Amino acid sequence: MTLKKIKQFLGKKHKKAKLFAHYIKYFSLKPPKKKQIIVCFDGLFPHGGLVDRLKGIISFYQIAQTLGYDFKINFNNPFDLSLFLQPNNVDWYIDTSKMSWHPTKTKTLYLVNNFDANPLKLIKNSKAKQFYVYANIDYSKTNFPDLNTEQLEHKWRADFNQLFKKSELLEAKLNAITTTPFISFHSRFTTLMGDFKDTTTKVLYVDEQDDLCNNLVTIINRVKAAHNKNAFVFSDSINFIKFVKQKVQVSSIEGQPFHMDNFNNNNNIDGHLKTLIDFFMIAKSDTVYFLNVKPMYNSSFSKYAAIVGQTNFKVLEA
Repeated sequence: MTLKKIKQFLGKKHKKAKLFAHYIKYFSLKPPKKKQIIVCFDGLFPHGGLVDRLKGIISFYQIAQTLGYDFKINFNNPFDLSLFLQPNNVDWYIDTSKMSWHPTKTKTLYLVNNFDANPLKLIKNSKAKQFYVYANIDYSKTNFPDLNTEQLEHKWRADFNQLFKKSELLEAKLNAITTTPFISFHSRFTTLMGDFKDTTTKVLYVDEQDDLCNNLVTIINRVKAAHNKNAFVFSDSINFIKFVKQKVQVSSIEGQPFHMDNFNNNNNIDGHLKTLIDFFMIAKSDTVYFLNVKPMYNSSFSKYAAIVGQTNFKVLEA
């Protein structure tokens, strides 16, 4: 067995042990009353950012619909989801004090970053009735292999709106941002600009940062000239946002970009609120442009915001 496979094997064992140690406190010999799927974001494992979590939620809501299971969301870390998104047409809230774990009728599924899984088949073929799920992948194509891209996006948007409505806090913050029709530019640098801690570590030299930012400003100016509309810039790099605003007439949302899995500052409610505001502002834009010039990183944040808002989405690579 190679060192890589040994690490993977030990990693799986460690996660199983962690799950067992966590859920044994909910031990009960009473079997679950109904078939149920609970998607969990409880701080036990990293999941990624907002959209990664939404991918896991929507995927398993789709599975619950297909199989006739009750559906719940346990999202209490790094904040309570209902602060920003509340149940709409589906009562997904779960009272954690009433959670239970049966030794044979309850099963935990750890599928974080597991692109090869078929969770619909896993649940359908299982003898368990209740599932605690940790997932951050969009399995809609696996769930509905006969649907095309447009149909999948329509389904994803419809399911999102079935599950969620904005909280009064989030709605008030969004309504306070007065805008005429606008376009959006979104970018993801992670650590490239030296102002953001992430799973990546590469930091560009200062002259490389300037060259990249100037290149992106040229692209933004070109697109803006074609639209003749107001523009907002969204990014995980505050340095890039400041750079662009010095060069181009664009708007941005106040606050420091913040990653949801940053466990060093997980109580930063204002930071998480900004993430939600960014998401729904992008969803409101006329067209979304994702800037992805090498060596920048890919992101699905603006793509899924565009799906929710049913707005145009384009990738600009040069």
